[in-house]
Amino acid sequence: MQEILATESKLAKIFQFSERKVREYFKSARVSPGKYNFIQAVEIFVEKNSGQDEVSELKRAEKELKEYKLQILKKEYHHESDVVRIVSNMNYNFKSKLMALPSKISVQLLNKENQLEVKEILKKAIYEVLEELVDYKYEERRGIEEDDTGKTHDTSD
Repeated sequence: MQEILATESKLAKIFQFSERKVREYFKSARVSPGKYNFIQAVEIFVEKNSGQDEVSELKRAEKELKEYKLQILKKEYHHESDVVRIVSNMNYNFKSKLMALPSKISVQLLNKENQLEVKEILKKAIYEVLEELVDYKYEERRGIEEDDTGKTHDTSD
């Protein structure tokens, strides 16, 4: 097999090392001063760096987890069950308001013959319900809660 030689400066450029680091890192691939067996240098690089990606990926994942937990503590994120409960409650309240509209405004519409007047009464009632939806404020759940591990604990004071 033919030996492919690379200069110290070429290896430094390829691996983004300083020439001094190339001399230290690829010591065993050195053929002569300033000349290195390129294939052997690549093998050394791969061997020394295998596992580094996994370690850096693990560190990144741990950092993201810590940031996520901090955001939960700062109440920037909410547990999925809380979001589902809040949206369900909001939808239930909205549906109840809509279902109550006919009986609420039927008395007002009883003797109205002017279509424009009927339209304005309906429009006003619908906007009131929609405003309540926009201004919806959820109340934080008290009592028994589930944490990230699935364990339940009492949050009542």
